[in-house]
Amino acid sequence: MRADDLTPPRIMSYDEEMKLIVEAIKKYGPKNISAISRATGLPAETIRYRIKNQLKEMGIRFHVSINYLKLGLVRSWLFLDFSLQVTKIVPEILDLLAKRGYLTYYARVIPHGYYIAMPTIPYSALEKYKNFLDELVRLDILKEYRMTDLQYLKHLSLRSEFYDFTTRTWNVPWSKLDYETKQEPSPIQMDYSRVPIDKIDLLILKEFQINASQSLTSIAKKINVPEKQVRYHYKTHIEEGKIIENYIVRWQADRYQLTNKYILSCFIEFSDLTKSDVTYINSILEKFPFTWMIAISVDRTKMVSQIFMPISQYYDALTFLSDRLYMFKERFKLHIIDYQKAEAYTIPYESFNDNVGWFTDLDEVSEALGNRVKAKFSPHLMDYVEK
Repeated sequence: MRADDLTPPRIMSYDEEMKLIVEAIKKYGPKNISAISRATGLPAETIRYRIKNQLKEMGIRFHVSINYLKLGLVRSWLFLDFSLQVTKIVPEILDLLAKRGYLTYYARVIPHGYYIAMPTIPYSALEKYKNFLDELVRLDILKEYRMTDLQYLKHLSLRSEFYDFTTRTWNVPWSKLDYETKQEPSPIQMDYSRVPIDKIDLLILKEFQINASQSLTSIAKKINVPEKQVRYHYKTHIEEGKIIENYIVRWQADRYQLTNKYILSCFIEFSDLTKSDVTYINSILEKFPFTWMIAISVDRTKMVSQIFMPISQYYDALTFLSDRLYMFKERFKLHIIDYQKAEAYTIPYESFNDNVGWFTDLDEVSEALGNRVKAKFSPHLMDYVEK
């Protein structure tokens, strides 16, 4: 027997254990404790405690990435400049659009004051949606809008190799990022195959968007559907239909850093791109540790990326991007987000029923908004919006 055989196994550090857990969550999801335990070699109870308490305390959150194309929905990128007369009720307008107008994200851009937004629209309603926005311009609710339909959208996860879970700090080797062992960027492609869905499927997806860690038992109680039926829908419709693409793990700032002065959140918008431009920019953004999302327009001439970083990293991070994207300086815009005036919503489940599928009442919405403006901001006209 060699002396090496008598050497006790090295005990992993806390940071190493947390990195293993995070990488396993990306693959198996936060609910599958047994799979995470097998993959990491850590006890199930340890994993359960780390996920429920310690990762949560660090501001680590778990999300599901949904393939909206399979549901017959298209993501779009919106620039919205509201008229001065509606400034005080812009959040109310946007909340109504989230409830009845397929809006799934919005944010105010500082210091300019315009908004960027992302609706998730049925294929069949794309033209109608543009007509609806034209009507809001006619009603002097919007001064201007620009809408770009997106073909490809990908969410990226926390780069755990650059985060120290012991000290709760980022340690990014900016000067070495280009020389690391390179992973090939993900292929820019989407699965366009449609799958049959019903309202129960959407309610399950909605609950997973709210909390990706919850069990099917918990979801069944919340949506008031028998657990056996929920499990059937999840297995045969959602899982087999591959509606959930993967699980996303994100650093969203710990409880000591929940204000704007500790966070820089922004979108980068590129225009007038060639095919080779798109490939190059995608490779840089996938390498960048703080990229949350990359999206490409249908005609592949525009890209949008969401960035979220601690303010302590902003100089090195923006310098890294500037040094690699300087050739696009005339073709990109940086939208800095007011994080206190941004909102994300779940899948637009309220605009679907099993008889007709996806439906819109945009004419009624534009009429309601027009009446709201005419009523000089009467506070009781709009319905309460569930977020």
